Amino acid sequence: MTIDVHKVSQFSGVVKIVNPSILAADARISGVPVRRYTATNPSPWIIVFAHGGGFSWGTLDNYDQIAQNLCTATRAEVVSVDYRLAPDHPFPAGLNDVCAVLRTLASAKPPGIEIAVGGDSAGACLAAGAAQRSHDEGVEVSRQLLIYPMIEYHDRTPAAFHTLSDRYHPSFDAVKGAWDTYLHTSGDLPVYSVPSRRASLAGLPAALTVVAENDPLRFEAISYAEQLSSAGVSSHISSYQGTAHGFLNEAPVGTVAKALSDIAAWFGSGR
Repeated sequence: MTIDVHKVSQFSGVVKIVNPSILAADARISGVPVRRYTATNPSPWIIVFAHGGGFSWGTLDNYDQIAQNLCTATRAEVVSVDYRLAPDHPFPAGLNDVCAVLRTLASAKPPGIEIAVGGDSAGACLAAGAAQRSHDEGVEVSRQLLIYPMIEYHDRTPAAFHTLSDRYHPSFDAVKGAWDTYLHTSGDLPVYSVPSRRASLAGLPAALTVVAENDPLRFEAISYAEQLSSAGVSSHISSYQGTAHGFLNEAPVGTVAKALSDIAAWFGSGR
């Protein structure tokens, strides 16, 4: 599944064996640092993945476990994007990086390979925004994987958020701080910055939204999934009892393994 075009660098030589069925290596795609996880028995999917961290924190190493988990479960090539972070690089820098990787891979993919975009938490917001922008720009993206997304701006935080936020991460102050650092605005929200505010969601890629029972963000995640469904988009919700925000960045056992199996089944299914 390796794509060999001039905009996609060769692996840098920093190659590590993640497990017996995966290779991981650092590279640059259109100048953007990435880490590519490749299964020895690959599926016909490439998942461009944006990590969480409230738009302002996180490295490829911090989110290595979830990328490993997704690659092992789905056998897709997972391209984890080391996008630029706020506050030094506010919107749209991170989104631009994710979209640049998507465009390059979509333009160079061999026949039979499909492109998905995914992310967790704030990275899922970037993934949803990238899905919208790719649709508008004619970039072929087939699916979007939204893992416990932080996808609604803080001025419309659902009331139910506060029923959990006094006991579970993230807090409202953390969410508000993340948005304020990322957008630096008190006026109109920029296009693609808050995916739930798009006027029409029709025609967007099929979506799978993963939510955790003890995550204050689950209410806005479910709301966005329902918005997609109402617009005629194939939209599925998978919810996991006894879990909290960030649970897929843990070892693939128990409920984590079940969620990964469900994600793999979705990638193996039709629309």
